Amino acid sequence: MSGRQTSLCAIGLDLGGSGLKGGIVNQQGTLLKLKQVSSPVHARPQQIAEVLAGLLRALAEEARAEGWQLVGVGLSSTLDVDPQSGCFLPPHFAHLERWQGYPIAQYLQDAIGLPVLVENDGPMSAWGEYLRGAGRGYESLVMVTLGSGVGGGVVLEGERLPDTLGRAAYFGHLCIDQNGLDCPCGRRGCWEMYVSATALEQRAAEAVAAALHSTRLGKRPTARQIVAAAQEGDDLAIRLLREHAAYLAVGLTDLANLFAPPLIVIGGGLSLAGELLLAPARQQMNAQRLPIRTEIIVLPSQLPFEAGLLGAALLSLERFGGVHVRDNNQP
Repeated sequence: MSGRQTSLCAIGLDLGGSGLKGGIVNQQGTLLKLKQVSSPVHARPQQIAEVLAGLLRALAEEARAEGWQLVGVGLSSTLDVDPQSGCFLPPHFAHLERWQGYPIAQYLQDAIGLPVLVENDGPMSAWGEYLRGAGRGYESLVMVTLGSGVGGGVVLEGERLPDTLGRAAYFGHLCIDQNGLDCPCGRRGCWEMYVSATALEQRAAEAVAAALHSTRLGKRPTARQIVAAAQEGDDLAIRLLREHAAYLAVGLTDLANLFAPPLIVIGGGLSLAGELLLAPARQQMNAQRLPIRTEIIVLPSQLPFEAGLLGAALLSLERFGGVHVRDNNQP
């Protein structure tokens, strides 16, 4: 991911639930450099912002050393930000309240001396996937990210949804059972409680505790371990993914009926399960959805861990560098 380039570049940052990532992206959408750092556990916003700023400075120094021209910075964040003030909006969950009002855009701009935009990670993942991933060649797509939570975004006829609508793509809080599991958002039966990586890990731990046989799963397996065990033929892991696929299909059916997109992309770490997860989900979705569109393709992300970072960097190139990034959608 290196090599001297002469095109304009931007830095993309990803503020996620499990770590921080940063990369340098050129106007062709190529990820030239990538760095990852762990975020301090239970850290205050200022501490995490300082780590982000350090990551930003390190990447800027590498860009200068290579002779790359930086035009701006894009931050993909799990939190929403006010586009006028650059401050984080009131979060939907109590454990994130400490971030409310934090001026993240101004802090990073002061640290690097470049313009900074901040967007929600779901829409940024959709934008990155549309321009440089599985969405290339499609005019529209719906993105669903399966990680510690569930997010997503929509691209319609080559355009991102307007900011006020784009921030509303909290697909994980579609209700699939009004008498179901309690969600931290205050509702019950949210899709996220059934299809996130966290939900898969919880079901796996309960199955192992119930003495269901597995040759490869320990007492509290991670989602990555469950996927690996299923790919190696473990019966319990395969059964867990099939159950997961059934819950996934319920929400996908709703999204298919709402948007009728030609393509739905499944991102996040669980997308690495591939057809073990997607084949039964796709089959059940197509059996349940309205026939608004003849075919809706469901594919795994081609950028399961970098889509948000790429999307934010490309949006920064468009906004601050005047780059027509939509040309990158051509296959």
